[in-house]
Amino acid sequence: MTKSHHHSNAMQVRQALWALQKEVLTALKEQFDHEVGYESQPNEWFNVLITAERYKWLRELTSLMADIDIMTELEMISEQHGETARAEIERLLFEENPAADTFGKQYRGLLLNGATLMPLHSQLKAALQNLPKSDKNQEHHQNHRKSWHEEHRNQARKKRN
Repeated sequence: MTKSHHHSNAMQVRQALWALQKEVLTALKEQFDHEVGYESQPNEWFNVLITAERYKWLRELTSLMADIDIMTELEMISEQHGETARAEIERLLFEENPAADTFGKQYRGLLLNGATLMPLHSQLKAALQNLPKSDKNQEHHQNHRKSWHEEHRNQARKKRN
């Protein structure tokens, strides 16, 4: 199977995004542990992440990461795939003035308060520069991102047959 030249760039972005998410979760766990006065166990922390209203904003990142994983599993990553990945990550993590109660607003707060996030944020930004830039609108990219799932399912069906 031949991978496109966009594949290695997408994988670098994926790895940078995973590292950033891990550090975001570590920072949030440290805050939570400080608030409750003890070190929470992994299962307790996971349950809090899943059920607590205050962490609902993380779902946007989780969803995007799942979609990026699906995209990087495709046999061929096109320029349009790369454009959409870049646009969606930039929208979520690099928006200048994010609206209140969004991932972007919460993330910016963490970024400003946690020096450990800044190097990973910068690493992701640098990796994104290797993906093609797009002039298409947000709706286009969100629709294209949804198509990755169908493309992935079709690819899996072909492999089974």
